[in-house]
Amino acid sequence: MANSIICTPDPNLLESMRSVGYNLNTAIADIIDNSIAAHARQISIRYFNHGEEPYVAIIDDGDGMNYTTAINAMKLAGANPNSTRKTNDLGRFGLGLKTASLSQARSVLLSTVQDSVRHTLRWDLDHVAATRQWDLEVLDHEQMQQALPPKIYDLMPSTHGTCVLWRNLDRLQTTAGDSLREIDQVMLELSEYLGLVFHRYLHPYPEDEIKQVAITVNGIPVPERDPFLIESSKVTPVQRIPGTDAFLYGYTLPYQNKLTENDKKLLNLRESKGYTLTDTQGFYIYRAYRLITWGSWYRMLPRKAITKLSRVRVDIPNSMDAEWTLDIKKSQATPPKIIRDAMKRYVNSLAAPSRRIQQFRGRKTSNDPEARVWDIISEREGTFRYEINERNPYIQEFIHTLSSDQKRNFDNMLQIFAATFPYADIQSRLSLDQRNEEIALSKKSIQDRAKNIWLVCSQVLKMSPQEFVDKYKTQEPFSLFADVETILMEITHE
Repeated sequence: MANSIICTPDPNLLESMRSVGYNLNTAIADIIDNSIAAHARQISIRYFNHGEEPYVAIIDDGDGMNYTTAINAMKLAGANPNSTRKTNDLGRFGLGLKTASLSQARSVLLSTVQDSVRHTLRWDLDHVAATRQWDLEVLDHEQMQQALPPKIYDLMPSTHGTCVLWRNLDRLQTTAGDSLREIDQVMLELSEYLGLVFHRYLHPYPEDEIKQVAITVNGIPVPERDPFLIESSKVTPVQRIPGTDAFLYGYTLPYQNKLTENDKKLLNLRESKGYTLTDTQGFYIYRAYRLITWGSWYRMLPRKAITKLSRVRVDIPNSMDAEWTLDIKKSQATPPKIIRDAMKRYVNSLAAPSRRIQQFRGRKTSNDPEARVWDIISEREGTFRYEINERNPYIQEFIHTLSSDQKRNFDNMLQIFAATFPYADIQSRLSLDQRNEEIALSKKSIQDRAKNIWLVCSQVLKMSPQEFVDKYKTQEPFSLFADVETILMEITHE
């Protein structure tokens, strides 16, 4: 048997662990994962105010921990990533609490209470550097009181729950700045991030088998988010990926002109931040209802304006972490081939509804060549152009009122309209999700034109009132009116 040497890691490993790639948002989310796994219903993030030494605290009303569990939670890799987990367990490697906390602060304190018994532990990098030992501090009640800011001590749970306190926020101050105003802005962005990542815990969907959780930042609830607008979107039937416990749900958002102000808030559309419909299309990967990654088609589709209304929700259980190669920060997941193939088949069928909504905006229009005011002329090599459709009855009726010279002038004008159609400007504005102000046609103008058309149809073409209504109710501009059939029928009985 070969000789062996026990290689105990140098305490400087704690310093090295700070650079695994967390930012403030992913670090806080990792701590919240632990709170949710501990059945917390209220999670409060608090940070310092004027006159206070800098700190960030995450307090929950979850199960709390006994002494052995608390020690294990502060150990490096205290959990086996390959062990079987409960369905609500959002952990993975047993590193999150330590690596997430130390990525932002040099001191992390864990104070937890279960059955009214409290235990407080602390990793302090300066203390470890001074002792050159893996020295996890155990604080008594008096030391715990001195270590906690007064506001945080007052918020501490008395019977069950946990507080994670960060001090000496060197990394946070390096990235966010020293002024409280800059910290406030960073925390506002954190609140928005948490509102999206945990939106199904904050506002569960009807089919979600989870209990609702509340998250606040300095007492203010994180904003409500819903990237799918499930109340108003077109939904594709759910599909289970064969041989797995992963599910696919497809959504096609309403056209941007149909979005209400509340819809925009739920989607968090902000052009200045790159949160447009085009930017946020793609797959949304959820692990145990927690959003992991979003806004990518995994190279299965190009991210284009034509598919900007498409979203695919992918629900995976935590039992599939290994197959998805989930990273330590739980912010990236790569689908295995069997799931990737299913996702590709699914997304190809989903893109079609988005294209239809983009192109036709849900308008009821027949295939009659006379139906539309604008004709789409398909050219060779995939090009196209728009022309005014002179066969449209509304335009035909107007042309009949013109003299020969006026018809020639009108025809020249139509050619100018077609040649100067602002394709590039429209594409640019729609890609930025700008809304166009639709000009409403008056009911009287439609009635006047319809009367003239009915006169010809009834006297020359011998149409019945019902035939007239059936023919013109799907033709623009009559089809733009919700009560088009009533309008046309009334005309035929005057």
